[in-house]
Amino acid sequence: MVYLNSNFLYGDDFEPKKGTLVIEDGIIKGFTSEHHSNVLNYKGLVIPPLINSHTHIGDNSIKDIGIGKSLDELVKPPNGLKHKFLNTCSEKELVQGMSEGLYDLENNGIKAFCDFRENGLNGINSLKSAFEDSNVSIKPIILGRPTQREENLLKDEISIILDNCDGLGLSGSNEYSDQELKFICKLVNKKILSIHANEHKGSVQYSKEKYGISEIERLINLNIKPDFLIHATHSSSDDLSLLNENKIPVVVCPRANASFNVGLPDIPKMLEYNLKLGIGTDNFMANSPSIFKEMDFIYKIYHVDPKKILKMATVNGAEILGLQNTGVIKEGYIPTFTFIKNGNILKTSKNIAASVVTRLENGDVDSKFLVC
Repeated sequence: MVYLNSNFLYGDDFEPKKGTLVIEDGIIKGFTSEHHSNVLNYKGLVIPPLINSHTHIGDNSIKDIGIGKSLDELVKPPNGLKHKFLNTCSEKELVQGMSEGLYDLENNGIKAFCDFRENGLNGINSLKSAFEDSNVSIKPIILGRPTQREENLLKDEISIILDNCDGLGLSGSNEYSDQELKFICKLVNKKILSIHANEHKGSVQYSKEKYGISEIERLINLNIKPDFLIHATHSSSDDLSLLNENKIPVVVCPRANASFNVGLPDIPKMLEYNLKLGIGTDNFMANSPSIFKEMDFIYKIYHVDPKKILKMATVNGAEILGLQNTGVIKEGYIPTFTFIKNGNILKTSKNIAASVVTRLENGDVDSKFLVC
């Protein structure tokens, strides 16, 4: 039994609550008013775990390459500037970069993240090696990406990838024929399938010129329903309606979109269509993995209710990634928390959730305080 006395953002509505939380057998049981001698006292603020729902940690070794280049010039496989630079890095450099990226995630209060791992099994194993070299308390969701195109080789490679990670994270539907997409998706079985879609105007235009429809419309027409999409930056009302009808969540990465100068997702409109939204920070080479910066950016650009933004960064991300009973501090949930050592925020803030969303930075995170 663990008793944690602190200030919490409690429940689905992130209400400030001070008290002693009871944790038993790895589950939150609620608050107690009884006196206990073995209480852990934490003077800061305990918030739900921050979830970074989309990263590319592999390019942490090549920060800020290609400033001023277009998105396709930078990251379009296989000849993007990113891929050319990564091909010049040794395995040791790549693993070291990922290891540093893991510490960066932890220091930003991230408790789980979803990484799109390029380079097939080798890319997956590189990230696993980085975890072995690091001492971080983070839950990784690893989505591999196949390198083969010939059908038999592709089938064998996907089988190996799925045996070694949580699913597939594809670059974009434009890079595959209808037959290839359907073939790949049949192999995923019960694991996660995610894909970039409608990231920039050029990708939407290419899809419309070649197939007569957007990337999202094409996926639905092919009866391919990913567990979640990345970006959906340039999505029409028809696209959003299809996502709503098919209950497909979206992970938005607005700072990365701004960094790559491809426009910004219409988050308020996505919310109008009742889409479940998560938040990611995308490429390490262009962005820090700070969900605090992402939340602050979203509020200042869109003026969405801070509690809705915090929900995107916590419980929505957990649900999108299939993390059960995670992302909220309440009865029945797993006691995974992000600890904020900045107690001053409690003294003067009149809206704690808003202050968390717009004012916190990685220096406010107590990444070493653990309760279970």
